[in-house]
Amino acid sequence: MIRKIAFALLPLFLATASMAQEKTETEEDAPAKSGCGSSSSCCKNGNKVWYVSPIKFTENGVGFELGYERGIDKGGIVAYNLPLVATFNLAHDELNMGNKQDAMVYFMPGIKFYPTSAYGKVKYALGPSLVIGVGQQTDRYDYYINPFTTYPYPVSNHGYVTRDKELLGVMINNSLNINPSDHFTLGLDFGFGFTYINMLDGVTQNMKGLVQGGFKMGYRL
Repeated sequence: MIRKIAFALLPLFLATASMAQEKTETEEDAPAKSGCGSSSSCCKNGNKVWYVSPIKFTENGVGFELGYERGIDKGGIVAYNLPLVATFNLAHDELNMGNKQDAMVYFMPGIKFYPTSAYGKVKYALGPSLVIGVGQQTDRYDYYINPFTTYPYPVSNHGYVTRDKELLGVMINNSLNINPSDHFTLGLDFGFGFTYINMLDGVTQNMKGLVQGGFKMGYRL
């Protein structure tokens, strides 16, 4: 179910980003920059940002992120954010876990609120996002069940099992954004939340905490 939701939203992400890239500045967009005040460098900043995060982590592991952000209002207070994240569990023990790195792919569409506008040198943003994740999870087991009894017997050789994982949750994100030039932007992100749905091989699991963070670089249009 969650995999279907992710595949349904992904074309929307690509279409929105493509339309935003092709759109040229109109007279309606101009007031958004005129509201920056007397800072000429600030007023040159656009309201569309393509970014990449070469260092990204989630509760699953470490990876990378690609994303797109666009301002909604003329004052630069509200923006929507469309990040696509991939992480890998690099902490698995090769001997006991079979060197399984358990890739997870996340789509985290959300809204960002800039209390003092996104235009400026250093800006803070806060906002919620939906979290859709699909991938795998490998777990080690130390016991097996004797088919003739219900008593678990320990095994000397640990085994492991890999299952398909799907999750759906929400997250609150914080970000610090630095704009050293008209078009180049840097950022630090951190977010935490929880799952509404957490399934392994289609079986519902307990609620799980979610976390994400990283360093990103972007180009503002």
